[in-house]
Amino acid sequence: MSKSRQPPAQSPPQLRAVSIGFSSGYHWKLNGTDWGVLTWASRGVIRVTVDDAIWAVPPQQALWLPQRRAQRAAWRGALRQVFIAAPICRRLPATPRVIQVSPLLRELLRRVCTVGTLDRRVAEQRRLFDVLLDELVEMPLHPSSSPCRATHAPAAPPTSSAAIRRPHTTPIRWRATPAPARRTLERLFRAETGLSFGAWRQRARLVHAMTLLADGLSVTQVGTAVGYGGTSAFVAAFRRMVGVTPGRYALPAR
Repeated sequence: MSKSRQPPAQSPPQLRAVSIGFSSGYHWKLNGTDWGVLTWASRGVIRVTVDDAIWAVPPQQALWLPQRRAQRAAWRGALRQVFIAAPICRRLPATPRVIQVSPLLRELLRRVCTVGTLDRRVAEQRRLFDVLLDELVEMPLHPSSSPCRATHAPAAPPTSSAAIRRPHTTPIRWRATPAPARRTLERLFRAETGLSFGAWRQRARLVHAMTLLADGLSVTQVGTAVGYGGTSAFVAAFRRMVGVTPGRYALPAR
C-alpha cells in the first residue's frame, strides 16, 4: 500500500469484525459500548438478551444493537459480530431490531469478517464499507422483530423459564390460581411486559421453538417440546408470529 493511501498513524478503523465458534453452548456478556453492534450466526442460533428483551436469531437473520446497549448472548455454532464506530451509527436505527439478511448482505458480511477491519480513509476499504452501510441503512425488518420480554413483577405468573421448560404444567398451575388473584397477576404481567400472560407465553414458546429447530429437531418434535397438542396448531402459530413455517425456518442459510 502506498503512503498516500495509508490512514493517519494511531487512528483506529471505523469497523471491526469478530468471529467466535463453539461446538457446545456458550454464554457471553458485552457491556455497553460506543460502537453499534450487528450480531448474527453463520450456523446455529443465538439468544440475545438486552435489558428485559430476548431475541432468538437464526442464520437467516441478524440483530442490530445501537451504541451503549449492554447484551448477554448464548449460542451454539458460530457467532459473528460487526462493530461500527459511533459517528457512522448516526445513519443507522437508534433502537434494537432483527433484520432479514439478504443474499447480498450475507456476502458482504462474510467478506468483512474475512478482512477483519475497515477504514473508510483507504479507498478499497471505503468502497466495501459504503456498500455495506447502504445495505444496513435499508435494513428490512423481519416479521419476528419484536422481542420476547421477561417479567420481574412480584408474584407474577410463571416466569419465562417455567413457561418454556414446563409448557404442559404451566397452564395447569395458572388455572389453579383463584380467579381474583389471576386478575391481579394478569394486570401486573401486562404492566411489566405489555402483553397478556397468554400472549407472552405463546411468544416465549415460539422463541424457544426457534432454538430447537436450529438444533436440528423435527417440526413435530419441537411442537411437542414447546407444548402444542398437534403439529398443525404449532405450524399455524409459528407462521403467524415468524412469517414462515417452521420447516422453512429450519432450512440452512444460503
